[in-house]
Amino acid sequence: MSAPTSIPCGSKSARCSRNGVDRLSSLPDDLLHHVMSFLPMPEVVRTSLLSPRWRFVWRSTPFIRIDGAEFMDKSKLENFVDCLLLLHDYTASLDKARISLHCIDHTKCSVWIRHAIMHKVRVLHISGPLSLDKTAIFPSQHLKTIRLQSAILRHGLFRPLNYDCPVLEHLELELCNFCDNEEISSTSLKVLHISQCYLTTSLLICARNLTHLSILDPYIGDIVTKDLSSLVTASISLISCSYYKDTVVMDHHLLDGLSHATTLELHAPLNERAFESDLPTWPMFSNLTSLVVGNWVMTADFHPLHGILQRSDKLKELTVKLKMEEWSSCKALPSTSIGMPLGSGSYPCIQRIKIYCRKDHPRVGELVQALVPTACNAKISIERP
Repeated sequence: MSAPTSIPCGSKSARCSRNGVDRLSSLPDDLLHHVMSFLPMPEVVRTSLLSPRWRFVWRSTPFIRIDGAEFMDKSKLENFVDCLLLLHDYTASLDKARISLHCIDHTKCSVWIRHAIMHKVRVLHISGPLSLDKTAIFPSQHLKTIRLQSAILRHGLFRPLNYDCPVLEHLELELCNFCDNEEISSTSLKVLHISQCYLTTSLLICARNLTHLSILDPYIGDIVTKDLSSLVTASISLISCSYYKDTVVMDHHLLDGLSHATTLELHAPLNERAFESDLPTWPMFSNLTSLVVGNWVMTADFHPLHGILQRSDKLKELTVKLKMEEWSSCKALPSTSIGMPLGSGSYPCIQRIKIYCRKDHPRVGELVQALVPTACNAKISIERP
């Protein structure tokens, strides 16, 4: 077979077939939209200059991406976005809208977000140091996923999300600042991720149909979980809390509503007592089959570990992840569980125990010795992290 003929880029033959037909322009709109999805939004709009066929194709794209970094001048950015949203075909639903901005007026930003929601957007991603309140959210029967990054969350933002977005299923909050007491109670919400958010007051999570929850490194504040009857997996990390514990009292009640979870992951540094101090009030984890814990269980008598195992009578797999940098303090730290009955109990349901650490960890031998008599049916393995 002979090698294909090379066609110079930009020549008439490159744009058209041999019979003079522009094959690219003859593609259906959905394929042209796919081609456009690889371009910055200003370039998408400029495709209208290519030919009469392309003139209005950009107006029905199933995506909108607004990136403030693409504009050196704030007024040009505002004019572009105003025209973009005004001219976008209202009959064409949006699959995704991404708005990434800096130094934009709160009112202007809220207007743009509402326009995206009114275009029946299904996935909405907002990032930048933007101030958002309830005026930014428009009632929607289509909005399924929201991701907020580095935003300032003003009072009332979650009320329309709880009551006016009945198909919202996925909510992500990353590096956001909560300015007031808030409640996340959407009955449609199934997945909630909160990562490195700063809470000056309190947050109540009581979404009864939530199945997956992760709360990673919240800064201060009080987080309460309640009535999460559909919960399947939960991951809680308090690694960053230790940086604030000397100046602010940590008052998390993160575990109150997690009793229905089947998979649970709990991480905290060894000197963080938030989990252990609340141990007397922990619920019974009646559905829990898989548990992952970190250094916080490694107090001198392993009391926190036995405490949670006693509350997990169906547990089949236990994983302990030990961080190397806390070797020096592992052995010295006593338990703070004053007044609690010690006793290790017996856990015959546990089938497998995985310990992730260096094999020369100074206390791994003690950990194994503490678990072998109580989980006699379990296969124990020690693996490198």
